[in-house]
Amino acid sequence: MRPCAKPNKLVPAIAATVMLVGAIAAGAAPGDPVNVADSTIVAVNGNNVTIAFPDGNQKVAKVRPDTFILSRETATLGAIKSGDALAVTAKRGADRSLTATSISILSPELWSRARKGQWVMASGDTMTNAVVAQTVDRVEGRTLYMKLDEGTGVISVPTSTEIHRLTSARLGDLKPGMRVRVRGVADPDGTIKASSITFDRPGH
Repeated sequence: MRPCAKPNKLVPAIAATVMLVGAIAAGAAPGDPVNVADSTIVAVNGNNVTIAFPDGNQKVAKVRPDTFILSRETATLGAIKSGDALAVTAKRGADRSLTATSISILSPELWSRARKGQWVMASGDTMTNAVVAQTVDRVEGRTLYMKLDEGTGVISVPTSTEIHRLTSARLGDLKPGMRVRVRGVADPDGTIKASSITFDRPGH
């Protein structure tokens, strides 16, 4: 479930965050990409974050200078306003229409480093990273209009769509007991070189 590989590393991190991924158990082959969802921080020692899997196994995620640490908060469609930058994962229907499955509202810092535009990911879903031109939230429809180079992208947003706000965080924000999602590459000794670590703010 790896998005289309591009030089910019932020987009894969966002895509991993906004799409549901299964936990990958300990023992990934050396050099294999690792996606870990719903693991728990056991300890933070310097740049090493020890995480526990649901089955009790543990791994160490190494935070490097280029690791993205992201804070995620639950949001609503009503919180999205014109001019906001979004990363939208959507499914395309037989009629070519797009229906959002997850939306991330990006902070200005993240947006400045994100790939812009719309493309099909390896999963078959469509990723749209763009600025909102207009939102429509009414009884007869929930719609996002996104500004794209080639025009306006129209994406419907059902009530089941997960919507979150993503902001940059620091290593010091990671605490034992937090639920996190880690993406990276496994070393031969099992250590994960983390490209991103995402956590939910308390109460979300």
